[in-house]
Amino acid sequence: LRDATSHPAVADVLHAWSALPAWARAEAPMPDTTTLCHGDLHLGQLVRHPAPDGPWRLIDVDDLGVGVPAWDLARPAAWYACGLLSPEDWARFLAAYRAAGGPAVPADGDPWPALDIPARALTVQTAARAIAKAVAADRPLDEVEQAVVDACGRMGSTPPQLAHGFPK
Repeated sequence: LRDATSHPAVADVLHAWSALPAWARAEAPMPDTTTLCHGDLHLGQLVRHPAPDGPWRLIDVDDLGVGVPAWDLARPAAWYACGLLSPEDWARFLAAYRAAGGPAVPADGDPWPALDIPARALTVQTAARAIAKAVAADRPLDEVEQAVVDACGRMGSTPPQLAHGFPK
């Protein structure tokens, strides 16, 4: 991204990145290194088996590790926050995750204190990759890429309560 300085959105993306707490930029230790995490969760990793009405199964666990469980929900949370995942689909996904006892968010109440930083970080990463690819291909951003870049422009700063630690 730093090589794509001619793109007008680079400054917003780098500002959004710098506003993340050090632990979210891998510049400080993660606040949780004991919880088992999928490591690459996205909606394509969920399948019903047996199809079409069997229970949901999580597949592709080759990135399994330990860390902050909210990182597993960063991609769908970011998509929702950027307007790429409908409120209905997000609500259904979150309700099913909670019903299954997922550790990333509290069983009820506002999920965003846990999801905010990972969703922001994933949005910034996605925007940076989108700009770098668009510049390399000498093309404009597509609609989805523009949505994540625009989200970076809307990110002010890290909420003070999330800057140093992570909510339990």
